[in-house]
Amino acid sequence: YVLYTAYTLTTAVTEWSSMLYSIIYTSLPTVAVGIMDTDLSHNTLLKYPQLYGAGQRQESYNARLFWLTMIDTLWQSAVIFYMPYCTYRISTMDASRLGDLWTLAAVIVVNIHLAMDVMCWTWITHAVIWGSMVATCICVILIDSIPELPGF
Repeated sequence: YVLYTAYTLTTAVTEWSSMLYSIIYTSLPTVAVGIMDTDLSHNTLLKYPQLYGAGQRQESYNARLFWLTMIDTLWQSAVIFYMPYCTYRISTMDASRLGDLWTLAAVIVVNIHLAMDVMCWTWITHAVIWGSMVATCICVILIDSIPELPGF
């Protein structure tokens, strides 16, 4: 974004959306999945330590998978940035509205990516992941409708 604003200090994402992104939009689903996504009980995992073998042998996550994830992340961020930017660059839409689109797209992509990794779905996992996306839409609308907040 900074390349298109001639390195000014303007930002398209409001301060509130930026703060809520880290606190509510993406951290709550991650924490919920981390707690709820257990396909085996604690006792089973202790009884069969060989279940940890794939992780110890770096079969589940290794340098190749790390770099593949980095490339995928760059691809996703380019699509999230350039699709709205190219679509609305000649319109009368201001940077704040464009930032709202970027925020919504990022939250949706992050939560769908998280949902694809869930092994054990519970009602709490569903509520938090899909609820986070709904909460993002509601918060963006509310933040943009309050004149006292920056980015109105």
